[in-house]
Amino acid sequence: MKWETTTILLQQLCNSEDIAWQRLTDRFREPMLHFASRLGLTQEQAEDAVQDALLRFVQGYRDGQYDRSRGRLGAWLFTLMYQSIRSHRRDGVRAPIQAPKLTNSTTFFSALPDEEEARTDWELEWDRHTIGACMTQLRGEVNPTHFRAFELMTLRQVPANEVADQLGMSRDAVYQARYRILKRLETLRDEFDGVDGVAS
Repeated sequence: MKWETTTILLQQLCNSEDIAWQRLTDRFREPMLHFASRLGLTQEQAEDAVQDALLRFVQGYRDGQYDRSRGRLGAWLFTLMYQSIRSHRRDGVRAPIQAPKLTNSTTFFSALPDEEEARTDWELEWDRHTIGACMTQLRGEVNPTHFRAFELMTLRQVPANEVADQLGMSRDAVYQARYRILKRLETLRDEFDGVDGVAS
């Protein structure tokens, strides 16, 4: 699948393109659902909370409420999602509140972690999702041997000499492949989180 930066999708969103809405939903729905579930919502509540947060996100973006120079998209999505979860937890009509997965307590008042604790959990979920999407993209972009060298050296901590021997590469080539892939990964992460093209 062709890689599209989040910035491009957001620009398309301003033009009211339905396909941009669908692509953004596909891109962000998974970590938002996981987060809602971890904070104690049922599946039905989680689906509703995500939909509400995404609708608020789209409206807010079109109204100019998101300033990319002030932070990553993930941070804004966290605020919207946390507010949505709080709203749905207050709605006792939808479904019983589940025990939260961030604490051992099962009381109503302790079920929703405070904002800072929830933010930490969100950031872990967001990073996991972002890295997964970027790694999938990288696998389709780079030489398979170079990607394998990157995996062995960076993710599995295999020494460069062993990687070089295993893959039939020079030690310098292993380091160069690792460097290029790390730089590309950094670029992809920025593009995924909507900060590409923003001056630092």
